[in-house]
This record gives sequence, C-alpha cells and structure tokens, in this order.
Amino acid sequence: MKRLAFMMFLVLSLVCAVSANDGFGVFVNSNTNNIQFIDPETNETTGPLLAGQLGSYGGGLFDVAITPDGKQALVSNFGDSKVFCIDISGGFNVPPILLKTIKLPFFAEDIAIASGGDCQYAVVTDGGFSARAAVIRLDCCNYLKTTNLGNKYANAVDIKYCERLDAYIVVFADYFQGAVHIFTLPDCGDGSLVFRQTVKMQPFRPVNVTISPDGKTVIAAIAGYSCCVVLCFDDHCWLISKKIVAMPFKNGQSCVFNKAGDKAYYLSNSQTGGTKVVVLNVTGPCDVSPSGINITVHPRRGTSQLFGVDTIALDPMENYLYVTNPTLSGGTAGIAVIDLTSNAQVASIPVYGIPTGIAFTTI
Repeated sequence: MKRLAFMMFLVLSLVCAVSANDGFGVFVNSNTNNIQFIDPETNETTGPLLAGQLGSYGGGLFDVAITPDGKQALVSNFGDSKVFCIDISGGFNVPPILLKTIKLPFFAEDIAIASGGDCQYAVVTDGGFSARAAVIRLDCCNYLKTTNLGNKYANAVDIKYCERLDAYIVVFADYFQGAVHIFTLPDCGDGSLVFRQTVKMQPFRPVNVTISPDGKTVIAAIAGYSCCVVLCFDDHCWLISKKIVAMPFKNGQSCVFNKAGDKAYYLSNSQTGGTKVVVLNVTGPCDVSPSGINITVHPRRGTSQLFGVDTIALDPMENYLYVTNPTLSGGTAGIAVIDLTSNAQVASIPVYGIPTGIAFTTI
C-alpha cells in the first residue's frame, strides 16, 4: 500500500512538472475581471480565474505580461491604477495565486518586460494624457518608482537590454505628439528613467511599439494611416534610421515578431478593411515589408485601438497566432486562432468576457 501511494505521488509529481514546463497562454477578460489560461496544443481554456480579485469590474483589465521564466504574470487594471502580480508557476492545470497588488499614480494600461541584465524589470505606462512611467523590479514584484517624463507622453512601451550601456533601453510611443522617446533604465539601479533621444514621426501617431528579438528593429503601429513606421538601433543603442512602410490597411494596433525575427505579424482594424493580420517580411534591421499575405479575422472587431496592449500573440511553437480584441468598443467574446501554415483562421475560441491582453510562456 505504501509502495502504491509512493508510485502515485511520483506520477503526480511528474505530471505537475510537465504541465508547469509546457508553454501555455494567459489572457485577460477586460469586462468580467478575470484571467484565463489557454493550452495551445488543444486550444482548451480554463474557466475564469481570480474573478473579482483583480480590482474593480469597472476599472477594466487591459494588458498581461509574463516574466521570462514563465512563473509570474503581471496584469493591469486601468481605472483602478493597479498592477497585479500573479503566480502562474504551477502551469495550465494549477490555479494561479495573486501575490501582490501595486497601486500606481496613473491609469495603468501597457506593461513591458525584458531580460538580459542582472536585474529584470517591468515598465508600465498610461493609456491617457500622462507623461509618467512606473518601474517594477520583478524579483518579489517590488515597485521601485514612477518617473515624470516631462513633456513626453508615454502611451505604450517596449524594452530591451543594451549590453554596451549595461542598461535597458525603454521605447515609449507618444501618440499625442507623433513621436517615440528613448530612455535608459540602468541595470540594478533605483528604477530611474533617464532621457536619451526623441524621434519624431508626425503626422503619424504610434499606438504601440514592438522591438525585434535581436533588438535592432522597432515597429511602431500607426492609427489613422495605411502605414507603419520602422526604426533601427545601432550598436551603441541609438535610433539612427526611420522608414515609412506602406501597409494595405489603416489602423495598426499590435505587432509581434517570431523568435527568428524574420517575420512580424501586424494587426489592423480599419472601418473599410475589417480586422486583418498583415504578415511582414523582416530581412534585416529596418528592412521590413509586407509579404502580400493578409489574413482576415472574423468576426471583425471594433475600429479604435487600445494603447500598447498586446492583443496578438504567437504560441510557443509558433504554429498559431492568437488574436483577441484591439479595442473594447465592438469587442467580441472570443479569440481567433490563425494557422500559420495555411495563413488562415481555423477556429474561434469562446471565452468568459471580452479578451484584450494575451501572452504565452516559453517552453
């Protein structure tokens, strides 16, 4: 009997170890105040998780970001000005645990996480008229400080590590002034952001920014125009080039690179074009162009854009692309699944609310 019990314990331990290490997705349901997990092998989802524990229902959950080790997820509640640190280390089959709630002095919307240095950080930005950004150190989810950026708005953010500077490079999208601003975040410092550079792109207004895996290329999603703006870093982590890339549809909202960095997937949601994913070829720093492959997402989503929220994500094996809602107005209670072999939508997953931010752990 004891041997049987030991064997059962061993089997359960192995199952837990496997489920914790397999890649899975986390998405937020903005209007119903919960998160869900998704298994990319089966497209199975969990029921609503942590419902009612992530701030007020009226505040609205927007974005989710996952730490590089896959053990924590950070979720923003816009109206409550809060970020929630959640333990997801148990994997798909284990309920998450709310670890900490961080109150910020602005409406929290976009969250970006990067690794590379000795310390790891999350940077949080506002979705409104704010020139502030908050820095959270990921060990123990420790809120460090909020920096006032002066006359530079921060409506979306992405971050990369620059070894030459021993610091993180933080890229802010400034929708209202039609620009991106570059700040440095010293590794293992006090969380202060130091201004480095501004690149103007008027009349184009960025609603989101995405840095390529090699850290060389930045794609800015542009609302109101049939284009995106591509920027390039040199070896000293200065932005040195700007390129306007014509797109087949207006109103970009999110963009995601594959791991190799040779493809990017750009989500647009225009009134005339509907909801589309434009497949981009990336052949080098700043060398970005439409491939001619445009994937229709159905049912169509609304036509406005959330600032900085990543509403598309690749599964860990990069076989499928998942699309939530680029905006709440006209949002649908489902996630579109796109097969990247056939470049076509193959499923629509029903969920418990209007999903916005989505991210996957790595294997």
